[in-house]
Amino acid sequence: MNPKIYGTEHIIFLAIFFVLSALSLILISKYVKTEKTKTIIIKILAGILLCAILCNRISIAVLSNDWRKVIPNSFCGMDSLILSLALLFGKKDNAVLHFVVYFAFIGGLGTILYPTFIDTYSSIFHPITFSGLIHHAIGLYITVLLQVVGWFTPNYKKWKNIVVGFLAYITLGAFLIFGLGLNTAFYINEPIIDGTPLTVWVLIPIFAVGFTLYMLVDQAIRFKIHKKKETSKKQVADKNKTNIN
Repeated sequence: MNPKIYGTEHIIFLAIFFVLSALSLILISKYVKTEKTKTIIIKILAGILLCAILCNRISIAVLSNDWRKVIPNSFCGMDSLILSLALLFGKKDNAVLHFVVYFAFIGGLGTILYPTFIDTYSSIFHPITFSGLIHHAIGLYITVLLQVVGWFTPNYKKWKNIVVGFLAYITLGAFLIFGLGLNTAFYINEPIIDGTPLTVWVLIPIFAVGFTLYMLVDQAIRFKIHKKKETSKKQVADKNKTNIN
């Protein structure tokens, strides 16, 4: 029997992922303090993510006997590739991160919670299935880790990066559709879930609303933290002034 969404294998995978992710994020935030160590961890994870997405694409191409499919033809696949390269070769908080982190987070979370491909083969350990779950999970984990260690700071002023990244994806999708005949590329013509209207033209407005809400919450939290620090500094200054007097 093929694995199912929220079947035993899927639930075990989710449980292991969320437990290990939570524990490792807690330990890293508590014990990893130097920029050098943070960078090493991120570079290693980026290398693992690159290997995972390459294994996924090569598996798909080989087993479908279609070498056109080596090129990632979905947002999630391209997100994992771009994210890994941006971290391996880019600097902290580089421009590429200001679009790919958001895409990778949404795509990674949505896919591991509802992996439409999980029942395609007889085992969750099939090369395509397992590498697909792994690269989505690692990509999702990295997007959270980057914010925990301060390697990426959300900034609403850089919303234009998202537009540039989206247009680049759509341009590649158009090439894959009209140049290589891959009609499902980037959900331009086909929905992400069969039988739904969820093409990219529906997903992007939903994403834009989610991005706006996230930025509002992020800015509110940052303002509250900043205000708390300023209040604490003022209290210390007033106390020192009183002691001097």
